Amino acid sequence: MRLLMLNGNTNAAMTDAMAARARAFLGAAVEVDAETAEQGVAYIGSRRDCALAGAAVVESLEARGAQDHAAVLLACFGEPGLAAAREISPVPVIGLLEASLLSALQLGARFSIVTPGRRWPRMIEDVLHDLGAARHCLGITPVEIGDLALPAEREAARERVQAAIDDQQARFSPEAIIVGGAAFAGLAAELAAPSGTRLIDSLDAGLAQSLALMRLTAD
Repeated sequence: MRLLMLNGNTNAAMTDAMAARARAFLGAAVEVDAETAEQGVAYIGSRRDCALAGAAVVESLEARGAQDHAAVLLACFGEPGLAAAREISPVPVIGLLEASLLSALQLGARFSIVTPGRRWPRMIEDVLHDLGAARHCLGITPVEIGDLALPAEREAARERVQAAIDDQQARFSPEAIIVGGAAFAGLAAELAAPSGTRLIDSLDAGLAQSLALMRLTAD
């Protein structure tokens, strides 16, 4: 099986990191083709950014096509262009936020979210309402980040995300906490999960759902 992974951010290093994790997660059974948006922004942090990235994602999908793949993973937590991509794609299209929310609902009745960017909570709330999952979400904590390609920034981000997780546990006692965002891919494995709480890496959730849908729709 082949998975087409589209990063709506223009950060190629981020794409490479997610592709490496995808190949390790999926194993030899799935071939991963990863592409980076050629236009837009380095990291999506607002509705404006989403609009620009969405156009780039759709353009990339139209130019590349998905007919040779079993699924498309839109590897952005903001899921730019998701509805349009689904409209033109002959195979399932999976987004990180939606996959994370569905996983959280399956793993626990109540969950919370930690994500980069101060504008993300309002954007995520819209998706929660659209999916009918708003009442299950206890809270969303934005974490400011720098360039995670730098080891010092990665460590700083890990400390800030851990602090946000600990705070959410103290306030909400969620059954699951989503660590969401392409910039945070793989970070959940480096964090300490509170007792009785599952940490959900948004990329892992997207990969798991991609694999499930590829198998369900296989000829």
